[in-house]
Amino acid sequence: MNDRADLTLGIDLGGTKMAFAHVDASGEIVEHLTMARPATAAEMEIVPVEVARSLLTPRIGAIGIGAAGMVDAEAGVLIWGPNVEGRQVRFRQIFEAELGIPTVVDNDTNLSGLAEARVGAARGYRHVCMITLGTGIGGAWVIDGRPYRGRGFAGEVGHIPVDVGGPRCTCGQKGCWETFASGRRLDQMARDVAAARPGGLVAKRARGGLPDGRHLTGAAMEGDPDAIEALEEMAWWLGVGIAGLVAAMDPEVVVVGGGVSQVGDLFLDAARESFREALEGSDHRDPTPIVCAALREDAGVIGAGLHAWESLL
Repeated sequence: MNDRADLTLGIDLGGTKMAFAHVDASGEIVEHLTMARPATAAEMEIVPVEVARSLLTPRIGAIGIGAAGMVDAEAGVLIWGPNVEGRQVRFRQIFEAELGIPTVVDNDTNLSGLAEARVGAARGYRHVCMITLGTGIGGAWVIDGRPYRGRGFAGEVGHIPVDVGGPRCTCGQKGCWETFASGRRLDQMARDVAAARPGGLVAKRARGGLPDGRHLTGAAMEGDPDAIEALEEMAWWLGVGIAGLVAAMDPEVVVVGGGVSQVGDLFLDAARESFREALEGSDHRDPTPIVCAALREDAGVIGAGLHAWESLL
């Protein structure tokens, strides 16, 4: 690291967009840029490194990349993910060869969990579980203050089966957790509520378009009983799944991120209730807080920047 370097470049390559940020050692964003994610594997190998090149200054000492999908963090390779058409992308090799700057790579949810543990809602805790409710459900663990990856791909919690007779998941299995509690499920519930109540608030908020989760959560926040009932049903399944994770790993805190978490206690109170009902010995354990993520959409890029900082230590 050169003497002038006092920032890292964090890069968050999500499922639909990518974000770049100069991040200081305290996790503060100094400069930020967001754009659409490339749509093809070939572009994924070119566009992010070219954007990064345009953002480099002598102050950048390392690059951290969080990528949606299965990542071999040790090798710095995206094994599988959205928009790469079955191809592996050797991000670390590409970035270091093109830019000559040390680069580290990890799964995007792992880095969101790292950010929340270091500077967000889980600051001060050493054993953290992070759940992100996006299109599916992502998960990350920080154990004894360090990200936990298992043999490489720990955190794919959305595909834990919670009802083997349940609906078919996009992964091909039945009854995965994310078929009951995810953005995809929320969108379907919004359409169901609007179809059952065409004059209701969810349908009105959609204004003739296809209802989605934003219309449902917005209606719930305005007090619409049908939307609240649907949201509480999904929250019930969220709490059941979290109970399984807590029974297995006993974290000090569970952080819930993603769009629906912004509804706050209206959503999480129902999840907390079902969590307590489902968790073995809940009356005899110290309470496990379930809290909303603090860093929201910046968690991934901050985590990437912090991961780069920690790689320099």
